[in-house]
Amino acid sequence: MTEAQSKVYDTISTTILGHKINRPLLVAINGKDASGKTMMADILAEYLSSQTSREIIRISIDDFMNERKVRYTPSESAGRSCYQYTFNFSDFTRYVLMPLHKNNKWVYKDKIFDHATDNIMFSPDKVANVDAIVIIDGVFLYKNELVDYWDIKILLQTDNEVIIKRGAKRDEQRIGSYEEAKRKYINRYIASQTIYYDEEKPEQAADIIVDNNDINSPFLVV
Repeated sequence: MTEAQSKVYDTISTTILGHKINRPLLVAINGKDASGKTMMADILAEYLSSQTSREIIRISIDDFMNERKVRYTPSESAGRSCYQYTFNFSDFTRYVLMPLHKNNKWVYKDKIFDHATDNIMFSPDKVANVDAIVIIDGVFLYKNELVDYWDIKILLQTDNEVIIKRGAKRDEQRIGSYEEAKRKYINRYIASQTIYYDEEKPEQAADIIVDNNDINSPFLVV
């Protein structure tokens, strides 16, 4: 871990551990596609594990996707289709946010979608400790219907040019070529994020904003 990363994770961890609440603590790491959300969430979970004996739970919105036939709804533009239909926010709320926030039993599911088969597949029920720290990463997490569930909201700030290059390089083999992956990022993912930022203004909802243009040298903006 670099000195810059250590400073960011230390600050965020101090904030999380200082937040007292009588139920599992819900921490959201939001940002654009390829902004580094999953990497930060994984590192943060490991970092917190070294600082506390509390249960650390990792969940990703990527495990609450809809099937491809729903995600790529042809009647919508690529950006709007991605924004509206990629994720099953209703079941994400039903199986994660509501049980961890309100029902006093803390029984939740950490997955409802199987990427390998592109099918809905529910994980077994799990039970969180009352003082668990739940770190959830994903896009669109500060949508109006979700934002009030979060106890700590972290937003990664990353320039479009950076995530296009980063995402296209990451997905070129899966999609077919770097140029094809780049076009998809621009036409689908960047377009969907533009809608999200225009409609929901996640930067106004965030408690902590991290500039993550350089993954090895992040720094706190707010």
